[in-house]
Amino acid sequence: MPACGTIVGQALEFGITDDEASLTTQSVSMTNKMDKKEARDSCGVIVSVAYYNPTSEISIEGLGTVSATVGTTLSLSGTYLTPGGGSTARPIYVDEVTVEKENEEFVKSSIRATSYDGIASS
Repeated sequence: MPACGTIVGQALEFGITDDEASLTTQSVSMTNKMDKKEARDSCGVIVSVAYYNPTSEISIEGLGTVSATVGTTLSLSGTYLTPGGGSTARPIYVDEVTVEKENEEFVKSSIRATSYDGIASS
């Protein structure tokens, strides 16, 4: 039985199977992207495109107080896109940490991080 319930019908992934960054994870998002440079001819028609500088932006939201700090590396437990979009996982660096506390609510935390394809894992 899958961790988040019983799947009936087509076997699609459901829910979050791994908690991230010491949080009871509510959502994880990873976006792979690249910078783009277009070359145009004398009429302004695009004749060539270069994609370079692959990066990944990662966002994690969860319940609890996050233990990560800005500037440190972050390890992911779950299966997502490969950071940086390449075939090898790259280090992920924490950019921003937010902790929210409210009356009659659980403590919520969020992390934004970036993986740079040009920086190899050590």
